[in-house]
Amino acid sequence: MAMKGRIKKWNAEKGFGFIQPLEGGDDLFFHISAMRDRSLLPQINQLVTFEPDTDKDNRPRAVSVILAGTSVRRQSRVQHSSNHVLIPLLALFVVLGMAAMVGLLPWQLPLLMGLLSIWTFIVYAIDKSAAQADRRRTPESTLHLLALLGGWPGALCAQNMLRHKSRKAAFRTTFWWTVILNVGLMGFLVSAPGRQLWVPVLQW
Repeated sequence: MAMKGRIKKWNAEKGFGFIQPLEGGDDLFFHISAMRDRSLLPQINQLVTFEPDTDKDNRPRAVSVILAGTSVRRQSRVQHSSNHVLIPLLALFVVLGMAAMVGLLPWQLPLLMGLLSIWTFIVYAIDKSAAQADRRRTPESTLHLLALLGGWPGALCAQNMLRHKSRKAAFRTTFWWTVILNVGLMGFLVSAPGRQLWVPVLQW
């Protein structure tokens, strides 16, 4: 049964908050995945309608949350952010392809990064779906390992296009370290000492 309430707390970085029912009672937890329209930004003291529910641990929460009144949309910001990421990543793969064509990198590297990026994007999408359905999640260590191995372009696309793992500061810090390490490894492979390692292997 739908109820009315008011947003009492909202943590934009972590994507959750609490609703105070107008009819009285304890505040109810709600996650951004419980909102009917996730392109809207919840505001403190904003009126909402919701349905009371419980999670897998039988803790009370709010679902089917609908914001009332005028709300700020974030859809245009998300699309701009996605475009801002896609263009540099496409340029990166063009550069890697050209470097492989002239023999500075093994030709398998761009192909491997492309396949890993697609797989990493899929894993992010599965993890986001699991978070919304309150199912078992993919360990963050697995996401970081995929990024370190070369799937970080796909991870970056997922973070911006799916809005998943894009606000947790600790996760983002570790993620960018995996990017730095992976890019550093590619830089080493281009160098003379690095080429002395992989060129004989491919020629063997």
